[in-house]
Amino acid sequence: MQFLKQEEINERYITNSDIEQVLKNLDPAVFKTSVAGKSVQQKNIYRIDFGTGKFKVLLWSQMHGNETTTTKAVINLLKKINAEEYLHWLQFFSFTFLPILNPDGAEMFTRVNANEVDLNRDSANLSQPESKLLRTVFEEVQPNLALNMHDQRSIFSAGSGHNPATLSFLAPAFNESCDLNETRTFAMQLIALMANSLKDIACNTIGRFDDSFNINCIGDMFTHLNVPTILFEAGFAVNDYQRKVAQNLVEISLTKLFNAIISKEYEKFTVADYLKIPENEKNFVDLLIENYTTTNTDFEKFPQLPVVFKEKFVKGSLVLTPEIDWDSAPEFKFAHLVLDANQVLINTQKDVENLLEKVTIL
Repeated sequence: MQFLKQEEINERYITNSDIEQVLKNLDPAVFKTSVAGKSVQQKNIYRIDFGTGKFKVLLWSQMHGNETTTTKAVINLLKKINAEEYLHWLQFFSFTFLPILNPDGAEMFTRVNANEVDLNRDSANLSQPESKLLRTVFEEVQPNLALNMHDQRSIFSAGSGHNPATLSFLAPAFNESCDLNETRTFAMQLIALMANSLKDIACNTIGRFDDSFNINCIGDMFTHLNVPTILFEAGFAVNDYQRKVAQNLVEISLTKLFNAIISKEYEKFTVADYLKIPENEKNFVDLLIENYTTTNTDFEKFPQLPVVFKEKFVKGSLVLTPEIDWDSAPEFKFAHLVLDANQVLINTQKDVENLLEKVTIL
């Protein structure tokens, strides 16, 4: 089943063919495009370099192939870069952008690569060609700042309340004790500035990820190697499964970020400001089904059925499918949507799918 119009949901499906169209339209006088390497399945991993400044920024997106919101946000910024208001970026910064680090996962719309490896858990082992490529580019560029661009699930809240985490940040730890140093503090100041710039438009939907250290995660590794790194996690806003709101917040955040580095406005912000950003919590399910009947003893335990929507690539189409979330059933706090089932009999996962085919959810 699908809850969104096909042409709309497909905007979340971005592969190399989309990037190749972008590359064709970039001004070669400003942007240098190249193939940085190959994926497991020998797909191109594209690279875009622009700017001539001394401050070097390395960005990569779709490390997880099915996380496309930040890819679109950065590409939108590329389209604006020739505008007069952004020309100072090209003089101050040198950017290196890998729009799809995991093109095999992008094609299959999966988190993992073609070898079913999570590239964000491979930064120490470097067992995959995509991981090795990112490390090679990192060592070549020697960035002053690394930006790790991701999507997050709709289950997260910004803090313990009922606000979804529409955009979350993290300044990753560099050791087990999550200590502070100049490198990590710089990332925290930048995040605090971005969060502050969004406070009037994001309505308490900005979150902060847990900073437990894992050297296999790329952000932790790069911070460990003494490069300030910021994790972006584009998430859910109310009634926005296309993630247009999060995309806009990412674009605004990046604009504020780069301008603040030039102006040094970030120096006004402290670690304490960063820590004021509420931590993400897993408090949401997508849908709560109420007022249903059942003869299934497993279902009888739960007067309300929690459902999450999973994006899946089925027969060439990207669809949202509902799945009963038994793991969250005892502990979730909030639902993005509530459905009165009007005493419909539900005994199986298939019954849930059949019910939702008969109603308009989004």
